[in-house]
Amino acid sequence: MGCRFCGGGDGWIKTCRAPDGSRLRVCDPCYGPKASELVIVPGDRVVTARCDRCGVYANPREFAEVRPGGRHGAFSGTCGPCAGEGVGGSRTELLRNGGER
Repeated sequence: MGCRFCGGGDGWIKTCRAPDGSRLRVCDPCYGPKASELVIVPGDRVVTARCDRCGVYANPREFAEVRPGGRHGAFSGTCGPCAGEGVGGSRTELLRNGGER
């Protein structure tokens, strides 16, 4: 099911409540200009991704690369901090160091 306004969207489209109380799905480009009118609410599916390197679960939009078919049906790939490991260390190292690079 696509965006109520443009018909587009992706696998992790937002579910929102409109001012009249109805629930609708909205893609990121359409949500921006209507953000003051819409409230993001839990949808019928939870979408998460698991990093193959450090094991953290997070929003797939925060990943450098993501693909379907991971552990427990989640997307999998490489989170942003692990993708930039050569620049500052993995998320696991950041957690061990109290967030210090």
